[in-house]
Amino acid sequence: MKILATRPWDDWEKEAILKAVEDAEFLEMGPDGDVEDLVNEAEVLYGFPDIPMSVIARSKTLRLMHVQSTGVDRFAPALIDSPIILTNSRGVHAKPVAEHAVALMMALSYNFRAHTKMQEGRSWKDPGIDRLEGKVAGLLGLGAIGEEIARKCKAFDMEVIGIRRDVSRPVPESVDRVYGIDEMTRVMAESDYVLCSLPLTRETASCVRYEHFAAMKPTAFFINVGRGPVVNEAGLIRALREGKLKGAGLDVFDTEPLPPESPLWKMENVVITPHTGGKSPENRKRSLAILVENLRRLRDGKPLINVVDKALGY
Repeated sequence: MKILATRPWDDWEKEAILKAVEDAEFLEMGPDGDVEDLVNEAEVLYGFPDIPMSVIARSKTLRLMHVQSTGVDRFAPALIDSPIILTNSRGVHAKPVAEHAVALMMALSYNFRAHTKMQEGRSWKDPGIDRLEGKVAGLLGLGAIGEEIARKCKAFDMEVIGIRRDVSRPVPESVDRVYGIDEMTRVMAESDYVLCSLPLTRETASCVRYEHFAAMKPTAFFINVGRGPVVNEAGLIRALREGKLKGAGLDVFDTEPLPPESPLWKMENVVITPHTGGKSPENRKRSLAILVENLRRLRDGKPLINVVDKALGY
């Protein structure tokens, strides 16, 4: 089985794969290699491809493409008509992204930006803080990340409500109420902290708009650790300027890197991190474990795990 990596293989990766697939042959893209030739030789593509998707979709040999990310908005649309199976690393990033979401929530709640400025100026005064106990956390998205955020919010004795596409599924243990995506305004209006982990699909692009922010409590905060383009950024900026909500914690943006001219940089009520929410030294091992399991299943003709619905985009 020929497996192509989008970066040089590490020895530990080869060893893990060989334990599952003894006849594995490892291909990797060199600086002067012909990418299209390699894609038309490999059966499996692994990594985070920076290759034209048209090249991948035309491959006559690829059976499986496994990406190291959870989001597949860059890949799924191009593979809708292709027989190539697309799998992702769903679940790998849930804990670090959820931790990051809670960190942003606490930074806003405890007014860390003001405290940092006071420390720099050696000023001893109370800038005003909030508490999480008893507050309502509204989760936009209840996938693996959303459910992990819910568990962490419950640890702070918060009430947890959320939206998701399929409301017929059982309500997660850490969530008090679940609504459909068409009730986003209601959820955002009831919440003290809105935490967004929605994937980017045709359905969710720019789905969080000014009118949703305008419905929020003026004391509430918005946090996005999902995908930047699910939020209408101009609408968020307008709502922040008008005081429709108290502040925002943002790890993802419509354009990345965030342009220097973006008004978000200078807003006193905004905490910015550079799309670092999902980073963890354990991610590569966890993603590879999904690939290894799927290589076994591919060899044995069994159903794969973490298969992406290319039409839905997740």
